[in-house]
Amino acid sequence: MTNKSTLTALVAALAVTTGGLGLSLTGVFDQDGLTGQDSGQWVTSNTANGLMMGHLVVEAHDENGNLTAYRQSDNEVVDDGEQCILKMLFNSAANDRGAAGSQACSGANTSAWDIIAIGTGSTAAADTDLLLGNETSTTAGLERAKTESKTWTNGTGATTTKIVLSKQFTLATGASDHTIAESGLFNDTTVDTNGMLARQTFTGVALSAGDSITITWTFTVGN
Repeated sequence: MTNKSTLTALVAALAVTTGGLGLSLTGVFDQDGLTGQDSGQWVTSNTANGLMMGHLVVEAHDENGNLTAYRQSDNEVVDDGEQCILKMLFNSAANDRGAAGSQACSGANTSAWDIIAIGTGSTAAADTDLLLGNETSTTAGLERAKTESKTWTNGTGATTTKIVLSKQFTLATGASDHTIAESGLFNDTTVDTNGMLARQTFTGVALSAGDSITITWTFTVGN
């Protein structure tokens, strides 16, 4: 796992086969990273062409709408998400999950990764993560939910194709204070069913009743 986690350009084809992330194929596939075709050899390079990168932005506001915290970081795409992407892309059996291992591709196999969850766990994100460290699954206003906005930018030529997913959470009146320090992107609204694509931690953001926190995940594909 590395910063600016990357997946092969085949991720973009999910839109065609599953209606998942819905990323355009425009400008994703090219021959710049392939050599030796005449001899039947496929040699990969470290070119940045055809890769997928993600970014996380966190903004918090008090009950009066004043900005109280701002965080940003590259995302961390986890193993389970990577495995699920390829199975959704190449496997015709919609429910054939786990064939390559008990943790390979979990959650709703045909659903989009547009469910955002937050939590108070501070352990750094890892390839093997399946869940958040401590999800706020029972805290009024902070439960995982479908994104409120999903914005597409279709790239052409040298410009990138991008999707931005965002959700605002507001801590309910009378709820105890929480310090949010992690977020994850899932394909299921049911807690503890896995189906995680990405997770990231950040410096904790303190919330009191009436405060809100907006999580924005961005994924970019292209040159």
